[in-house]
Amino acid sequence: MINRELINPQSIVVVGGSNNVHKPGGRIVRNLLDGKYKGELCVVNAKETDVQGVKSYPSVHDIPETEVMEVLARQKGVKAFIVISAGFGEETHEGGILEQQMLDVVNEAGASLIGPNCIGLMNMNYHGVFTQPIPEFHPDGVDFISSSGGTALFIIESALTKGLRFS
Repeated sequence: MINRELINPQSIVVVGGSNNVHKPGGRIVRNLLDGKYKGELCVVNAKETDVQGVKSYPSVHDIPETEVMEVLARQKGVKAFIVISAGFGEETHEGGILEQQMLDVVNEAGASLIGPNCIGLMNMNYHGVFTQPIPEFHPDGVDFISSSGGTALFIIESALTKGLRFS
């Protein structure tokens, strides 16, 4: 059984958040806002001071109480990361080395990691994905976990047209 309360973060940092909802960083911020995320939302964007109505910081060093995963994990105490970016171990040997470095930082900090190269995570409390559609979640719906973002989206789109609910 999956603990549905488990992933309900108190604060989220979207590094690379954008006002352009057609970019992944913009879509994630929009989905979080549309999903009525209740925690603190911080956006890092070096060029904008406001991203979709959320105050934006030029660097992770400027985020109150929280650039790189090392700073967030070691200096700011972040305990969970979702890395949407691709181009790591699934593409090159060098990318695999970078991915291992991320894992080392996460493991050293006792943190959790989803990704890299994923669409994000969504549940009743959190809509941190850069894709559409976002189902209307219901406690009596089915739990769904996929290791393929493309397959997950195909299944969600197909299931919603047939009336299937997700939890």
